[in-house]
Amino acid sequence: MNRNLSIDKYTSAIIEALEPRMAGQDLESLDEFKKMNPPVDLVQGAEMEMTIRGDTLLYKNAVGGLGQIKSIVFTRALCDVYYGEDAVSPSHLEDVIKGVKSL
Repeated sequence: MNRNLSIDKYTSAIIEALEPRMAGQDLESLDEFKKMNPPVDLVQGAEMEMTIRGDTLLYKNAVGGLGQIKSIVFTRALCDVYYGEDAVSPSHLEDVIKGVKSL
């Protein structure tokens, strides 16, 4: 995290980006995601890790808690948020592409 942010804003922003991409399917996975984040605000330097393996999201929250969501709808939506045509961070997408090319 490059700045302090409330956990509610962080979680809400991700859910807001995912929900329309999920087309009304498997929306309970959004609640699962919300529950994986404890009610502590994020401070500058906080790190969360997301690993996607097919239909499974492996998640490490900012305080080190681990969780998993098994939903192809959720993981596809999450990939679309970061790597789709309308990516939320085009510079992140470009950095990932450069990194993959250098492997």
